Amino acid sequence: MITTIKSQSTEISTLDALWTLYRSQSKKVRQALAKRILEEHNLHQTQAQQQMVKESLTRAFDDLHSGKVRHDARKLFK
Repeated sequence: MITTIKSQSTEISTLDALWTLYRSQSKKVRQALAKRILEEHNLHQTQAQQQMVKESLTRAFDDLHSGKVRHDARKLFK
């Protein structure tokens, strides 16, 4: 199935081109692409959370070794 889009402009954005390509795919292909996009998003979120925990723990251990003991653990994640 080919989708035709009427546009006022002669320029087509990359996003519009990708969207048109996506929409022209079968339902099975669209579902597979959506699944991959969600997996990529979840992986990115997991990596960001791991980095935040690593930075927080590094700060906490640095404070501990330098004699600055934190009694309020909530401050570790700021």
